[in-house]
Amino acid sequence: MSKAKGVVINGVRFRPGEVDWEDAHSTTRGKLPDFEAMRTANTFVGSKITSAGLVAKIGKYLLVITEKDEALEEFDFTLIPLHAKIQLRYH
Repeated sequence: MSKAKGVVINGVRFRPGEVDWEDAHSTTRGKLPDFEAMRTANTFVGSKITSAGLVAKIGKYLLVITEKDEALEEFDFTLIPLHAKIQLRYH
């Protein structure tokens, strides 16, 4: 297969790409983030991470493979939830 079309791994087509995603963020004795940016959601407020490699959407996740072996048995990858699952408890 040509690199532009990607590769099929375990029945899923992966295409070369890059994903910018926002990870959870915390700080100690820092300033609060920009609330307006948080309300409009048009910019990253937390830690921005970029993962590049072979990208596929599988269910509720993006899977980005950054390295793989020839036999397609061992991988370096990042699993990114499309919508974080959270549990919230107020005290």
